[in-house]
Amino acid sequence: MGCGLYLALITLFAAGLAAALRSAPAVMGILIPFLLMLSFVLGDVSEGGGWVDFLPDRAGQQILLQHPDGPLNPWTGTGVLVLWVAAALWVGGRRLLRRDA
Repeated sequence: MGCGLYLALITLFAAGLAAALRSAPAVMGILIPFLLMLSFVLGDVSEGGGWVDFLPDRAGQQILLQHPDGPLNPWTGTGVLVLWVAAALWVGGRRLLRRDA
């Protein structure tokens, strides 16, 4: 159930970015590094994680772990991901209304 929720939220995050940018290459150019590489690179550089734990991929993945690590438990991590998704959808909605009005 957690995996389905995580994937649905990541899909909504991508949809919000797509509505905001209106360019598939730009969305993929942002989304792939942001979700797959940024937190791993920054997590290895910074000691103990810190703000890196609040990036959408790390926060949302807490629901997938049996024993989550870091400052977030599974539901607060999902809540952080929901905030990222809400921000992306809000920005995408505002840009869509402004451009296509």
